[in-house]
Amino acid sequence: NIKNYRENRVQLIKEVQTAFDNSIDYYYVEDSKNNFLAFVDENDSLSNDTFFDKIKLDTVFKNNLSKMSGSSIANPSKTQTDSVQKKVDSSGFAISLSFTAPTKELKDFDIPQRIKDTIEYESNWKQLKDSSNKSDIAIHGDVSKISSVRVIKGKRATDSISKMKDLANKIIISMFQDSIAFPKLSKSVDRELARKNIAIEYSLQHFKADTVFGEFKKNKNAKFPLTAFSATTFLPPEQKLQISFSDPTILILKRSFTEILLSLALSLSIIFCLLYLLKTINKQKRIDEIKNDLISNITHEFKTPITTISSAIEGIRNFNDVDDKEKTNRYLNISGQQLKKLEIMVEKLLETASLDTNKLVLNRDAINIVELIKSNIEKHQMVAPEKEIIFNSNLEQLECKVDLFHFENAISNLIDNAIKYGGNHINISLSKTEKQTTITIEDNGIGIEKAQREKIFDKFYRIPKGNVHDVKGFGIGLFYSKKIIEKHGGTLELVPNIKTT
Repeated sequence: NIKNYRENRVQLIKEVQTAFDNSIDYYYVEDSKNNFLAFVDENDSLSNDTFFDKIKLDTVFKNNLSKMSGSSIANPSKTQTDSVQKKVDSSGFAISLSFTAPTKELKDFDIPQRIKDTIEYESNWKQLKDSSNKSDIAIHGDVSKISSVRVIKGKRATDSISKMKDLANKIIISMFQDSIAFPKLSKSVDRELARKNIAIEYSLQHFKADTVFGEFKKNKNAKFPLTAFSATTFLPPEQKLQISFSDPTILILKRSFTEILLSLALSLSIIFCLLYLLKTINKQKRIDEIKNDLISNITHEFKTPITTISSAIEGIRNFNDVDDKEKTNRYLNISGQQLKKLEIMVEKLLETASLDTNKLVLNRDAINIVELIKSNIEKHQMVAPEKEIIFNSNLEQLECKVDLFHFENAISNLIDNAIKYGGNHINISLSKTEKQTTITIEDNGIGIEKAQREKIFDKFYRIPKGNVHDVKGFGIGLFYSKKIIEKHGGTLELVPNIKTT
């Protein structure tokens, strides 16, 4: 983006330079239309002197230009009368007028009487001399008295006339301005900038031999850090035109908006892809960790009953020589308990797999929830007599339509989880309002770390303890309970507390 900004900045400065050059060229081309005038006559019977004497001009030197720097007659000779020259050659006359000095110098200038008789002014010669703001002079002639005389305006036309040799008589008048009509030039610059859709503030300076000869500035208090000089060929030697303009940062940003937007969108897409990739990698890593923990837990949980069954069978075979039926029955009972335990673990795994699909169908019946909870408490109290389990309820009976098998397993998993990971005191409460029924299982254990709270309901997830398997389980109890309760239209959530869980 920084590279694009710099390239667009250079391009914009070049466009300002080009617009400035074009506007100056246009200014001088337009100006030349009024500064060159030719009178031609194809009548060869009229002598040169007669042609010059007979032409009468009704209006001369019109169209003022504000802030004229001055006027005088070009190529001054020994006397002022020589400044207006009449050059006679085989093809006619050519008068060249150039204004280069202050107009006030015209007050004492002695125009030859013959020229005064030939050129009649709109008011009078004295009125021209008294004016200090006359310039950009246009000449209009009335040559109706001589039908063969033609009036031609413009530099290109007069250049063509000067090269023609078959004209009997011709007068070419050219006027040159050393000053710049800044308001007129400014309008030309504005048109060129608008054509290129460049909105900037600027000022113009006219230099002569490194000296500021004229200046134009719309906003006098503005500062313009960027400058450019015109490369036009219309300026006389040792003269330069400079444009100073404001920093176009906002304009450059607007022009680069599409590129910046696309670059930003591409950058955001790359960042999003990287974040998504990182999330996927972390998720896959966590899945691998859970898988490894699951394999380790299943191996440990399955190995214990298998080892017990193997030991019991070995005892019957090798340590029962007297065929003691009591010992045999005891070994068989141990084997049966361990096989039952294996069956329960396999069923839990199969049930967990079915929860991720829509294959699990609940068989709802009206069940007394109070009795269901009490029976679960009694069962777990027998397994863990060292734990104190207290049940509180404001209801003696509460019937709800639930699937007895799955709902009972869900409640049993929650109580079992409190016994395994909680403290010695477990409180179970049941309450009902008009809108909902709430079952709360609370223990005084050490609690769960904040980083682990959102993960405990994930399938196969267990809080990492390395290779320590002090508590049996597969990490599916809370996941199973949450899914079953949600299928019953309820919610299961962890409410952490400072002293209880």
